[in-house]
Amino acid sequence: MNYKKKSYNFANLDLWLTFLRDDLELKGVAMGFARIPAGKGYTFAHQHEQQEEVYVVFSGKGIIYIDGEYIELASGDIIKVDAVASRSLKADKKSELVCLILGALPAKGFPQKAGSKSLIDDGIPDWENLPPWYEGNQKVIEINKKLKTERQAIKDGPDHSRTV
Repeated sequence: MNYKKKSYNFANLDLWLTFLRDDLELKGVAMGFARIPAGKGYTFAHQHEQQEEVYVVFSGKGIIYIDGEYIELASGDIIKVDAVASRSLKADKKSELVCLILGALPAKGFPQKAGSKSLIDDGIPDWENLPPWYEGNQKVIEINKKLKTERQAIKDGPDHSRTV
């Protein structure tokens, strides 16, 4: 069989991120859904080493914050973001934001890290760079510290904690 089909209920996607890599056995394009609850947004900005991203807004309204600029998003909008651009998504206060996020594979191939959930895994999280909507929010600062510690432990691997 030279295809893979999967159905999703766009009105009832999991909150935040749904990666399609495993469901579709993707090898050449990264795809995922973002479903961000009304009034909420990413807790940190991120960029990529090589991968540009395209965001296709299926429903709702929100903003994407790119390199210090707010860009409004609404159903039907498509926006391409360069790899080096720092970006973060936020849903409007009155509606959730549902997007398809796409990225193409650079020539050297991905994923680069074992156990990666996403096909493209060159993301560079900036845990201290809170989007404006979360600046000064101590709860989000603590969440990001925890995420940073967890990701660093995964990156370091199980042998890193051993003493000699």
